[in-house]
Amino acid sequence: MKISNKKSISFILSTILLTSSSLFAKDDNNKQTKELDSITVTEKTISQYQPTEKVDINRTGIELDDSAKSIQVYNEDFISDYQPQSLTDIVTMSSNVAYAGDSHGRNNNYIIRGFSGAPTLRDGFNITNAITNSEIFNFEKVEILKGPDSLQYGEANPGGLINIVKKKPTKENIRKVEFEATSNDPSFKPKIDLGGSLNDDGSLRYRLVTTYTHKEDARDFNVDTKKLFIAPSIAYDIDDNNTITLISEYLDDKSPADFGTFVKENGKPLTNRDTITTHPDAEFEKEQKLAGFDFDSNYDTWNSTFRYRYIDLERTNDSVYAPYITRGNPNTITRNFSTQDFDSSEHLAQYTINKEFYLGGLRNRLSLGFDAKKSKTTNSGYYDTTINYILDPKNVNYGGSLSYLSDHPNAYKYVYSRSETKNYGGFIQDHINLTQDLILSLGLRYQKVKTENENVLTDTKNNYTDSATTPQIGLVYKLSPKTTLFANYSESFNPQNSSYIDKNGNLLEPEEGKGYEVGVRQKLFNDNFTLTTSLFKIEKENVAQQDPTATRANMFYRTSKKIKSKGFEIDLMGQITKNWALVASYGYTKTEDINYDNNQLTGVPKHNANIFTTYDLTDLGLKNIYVGAGARYIGSRFADTSNDIKIDSNVIYNAMLGYKKGNWKANFSVKNLTDEDYIETAGTVTAAYGERRTAIFTLSYSF
Repeated sequence: MKISNKKSISFILSTILLTSSSLFAKDDNNKQTKELDSITVTEKTISQYQPTEKVDINRTGIELDDSAKSIQVYNEDFISDYQPQSLTDIVTMSSNVAYAGDSHGRNNNYIIRGFSGAPTLRDGFNITNAITNSEIFNFEKVEILKGPDSLQYGEANPGGLINIVKKKPTKENIRKVEFEATSNDPSFKPKIDLGGSLNDDGSLRYRLVTTYTHKEDARDFNVDTKKLFIAPSIAYDIDDNNTITLISEYLDDKSPADFGTFVKENGKPLTNRDTITTHPDAEFEKEQKLAGFDFDSNYDTWNSTFRYRYIDLERTNDSVYAPYITRGNPNTITRNFSTQDFDSSEHLAQYTINKEFYLGGLRNRLSLGFDAKKSKTTNSGYYDTTINYILDPKNVNYGGSLSYLSDHPNAYKYVYSRSETKNYGGFIQDHINLTQDLILSLGLRYQKVKTENENVLTDTKNNYTDSATTPQIGLVYKLSPKTTLFANYSESFNPQNSSYIDKNGNLLEPEEGKGYEVGVRQKLFNDNFTLTTSLFKIEKENVAQQDPTATRANMFYRTSKKIKSKGFEIDLMGQITKNWALVASYGYTKTEDINYDNNQLTGVPKHNANIFTTYDLTDLGLKNIYVGAGARYIGSRFADTSNDIKIDSNVIYNAMLGYKKGNWKANFSVKNLTDEDYIETAGTVTAAYGERRTAIFTLSYSF
């Protein structure tokens, strides 16, 4: 699977760099010729990828241009054209973002700027347990904030944050019906998006988003994915200044229990991408319910938001064959019967108030925020090691029908645990205009986390409490109306997993991160295009690692030395002309693990590059037709701390053809155009193949 990609990466990088350099040149030309006026299309065919000034991820209401952080926003127009099949397809368009989860998205672990475990927020809530494969049709936009940032949201890894902004009620009428079909994993997916005013003055509004997915797996699973999603919401303006919005979601998801493949000692996959390593009948079932409200108050010089969410998640499988390999005999897979039941409930509350005032002649925008979270989980499961279901990848025989718990009298309960976590925090942040163009931001947060764990099998309990104070400072200088310079220093705090205890039975100290960043935001083409570039350096301390004196029967851990990352990135997004839209990025990250001879951190590519562009052909005589193309490059990375197992680099190409006329829109795209056979992510034992070539057809009608 070793593939030479030097020409491909050179092509992508050259395209990005030439585009960015031409942007400056063309922007200067605009000052002379003024040929490019503001983009106005009577019958809009091409989409608008330029993000709005308002971002939700910072909780302060500060506009993007006034932020001292690097933030990328992928809006609904981009999502509609790009036709992502998962959140991963969207976030990996950003510089220095990589996927490190497992197959079929059961664990959406993202690496940002070299550090894994980036939180994925839902409408600004850091939900501890949630179904990872969120419904994309309900996305209004996806935001990515780079660098350490525990200020607004508390516990986080230092690479950055991801925030999914969901669709909300609107005054304008929305009537959209869409149908999607895919090849490879043959599927059909009807979608409905309805919204608008329920009374004459528009003070009562609603939104209803619903989808149903039926998908076969590309391999010979006997289980199809069946996914039902419903998200009704309603908003009411109590008066001119106060609005309450009621929000709910229901998601029922049944899918094959996919365990990916295994890695041999030489780093190559043990099986091809068609082989199932568990059993064709194995299935995961997930049900998630969410309810809550937002109460927004808006006045001339201040605004506030009080928000609440309750989420309930049940994740079960009655029977899977959990696979593993033995290094002494890596050519066969041993499978053991296993079950798992996981239940989680979570309450989250958040209050933010933003006030603008002048002090000593200086403009201040002060933000105060408070949040609380309480989550409970129960985890139980059975395991049977007395019966081994052997699977030979060269002569696959899955061994008849899948067995169940009643067929395994020797199965034992290997886990039965309960946990409760209480999380409280508050922050203060002020954006001070030292001059009209120079903005200083200062912030401070206090966070406290208390965890109670109970092992029901051993009748043991333990309690842990962590707290931290994390600062943030930023500086923004508007060199011109189109050019903004920014710099920041920020810190992060992340409590250890409750299983990470030392040899004395004490929970390890929390992970701590700190980062430095300088960058430039440049607006181009009548402010319809944004280029963001930055340099960064991040350090993380107290990373848990196994104590060398521990044994398998008596496992404990210790904190490691620092791990570091530094790098450079560039992100481009928006309209170059009224017909030409572009999203592109390039990232370079150098990581060092001091604990392992300054080796590269696992799963982190040094280079990644992305490009997606669309062009409206109307001016060329092909009215209402637009085309698009893209490519994604992921550099080589290592699956282990000793850097012995290497994952090859790869390039994935995409192409798209679209048609828009009146209320109709049709879109046909092909992902992984060359059907590249590649490993997306891997560890020392397991690995997951990337998606194979897939054709996607979408037809929508708005009325």
